Amino acid sequence: MSKVLFCVAGALLVALSVGALGEGTGEGSFARNGIGARALALGGAFVAVADDASAGFWNPAGIGSLAGYRVGGTHVVGGVFGDAGITFQDVSLSVRPVQTEGVPSFGLAITWINEHIADIPLTGDDGGTFTDDQSLFLLSLSLPFVGEGGWTIAAGANFKYYRHTILTGVGSGVGFDLGLLFKGTLGDIPVCLGAVSMDTLETTVSWQGTTHDPDNYVPWVVKLGASTILFDDMVRLAGDVDLSPSPVHSDSPRYSYLDRLHLGTEILPIGELAIRGGVIFWRDGTVRLSAGLGIVPWSGLTIHYAYVQNEYGLGDTHILSAEFALLPPAR
Repeated sequence: MSKVLFCVAGALLVALSVGALGEGTGEGSFARNGIGARALALGGAFVAVADDASAGFWNPAGIGSLAGYRVGGTHVVGGVFGDAGITFQDVSLSVRPVQTEGVPSFGLAITWINEHIADIPLTGDDGGTFTDDQSLFLLSLSLPFVGEGGWTIAAGANFKYYRHTILTGVGSGVGFDLGLLFKGTLGDIPVCLGAVSMDTLETTVSWQGTTHDPDNYVPWVVKLGASTILFDDMVRLAGDVDLSPSPVHSDSPRYSYLDRLHLGTEILPIGELAIRGGVIFWRDGTVRLSAGLGIVPWSGLTIHYAYVQNEYGLGDTHILSAEFALLPPAR
């Protein structure tokens, strides 16, 4: 990030720290684009996929389909926007041991997402720098069961905790997500349908240690998705639509800038290699492209890479993720 942009960001963040902005809806934006190089390479079209360690973020209902034990994490190479002063990382752990056949087995996952901005210049005569640190903690629960016609239905929920520190100010808030995932076939074509309500009814982040101790809000976003696998499991197509309902806690207009269309494709020419591409269409006409690869160097370990074209000309981002799965013995 350029020095000019750092100064602008610094001024805005200092304003927040002293309560000059009052109530607002900018909280949680650091995590809004999602986690996991695989999902991000698919343009974020992952609500109806949600089948790896990042599932808790995208659709907690997907945790119920992950057998065994999985640990995964993400690191942004060289920093967000290519600036080493802005680090972004996440770590996830999911658990769903196989139980007695015919008895539903719930899934459980925990996820930590963090963005840290270092050395932001302070404005004014005193100079100096400060840091901005934001974390999101997720506890995901899911329970799958068999519905009519052989369709599998899973329901899930996230209990989430936001924590944001800057200068003397500390903001924190508790929210929740709700998710559904349907898996079945239409004719001979496998189909997955997903729906998620993120930060349902808006999540309130309350500040302390600032001049006015304002409340800020994480916008409520509803995601609807569909995916299918074709050509003997060699091609996956996925699409999501994001919609933001009207604000609950303020008189502001609906946040239409959060309305987006996500499209992604995953091709598996061989079992150990995946090639991915995606695109996001914003309501204002902005288009963001992404691409990536996935490799399986040995059984149980998967490594993912994603290239993400960032909006606003702030520089592109390179993302690495890894996931290790320990599957229980077949029964």
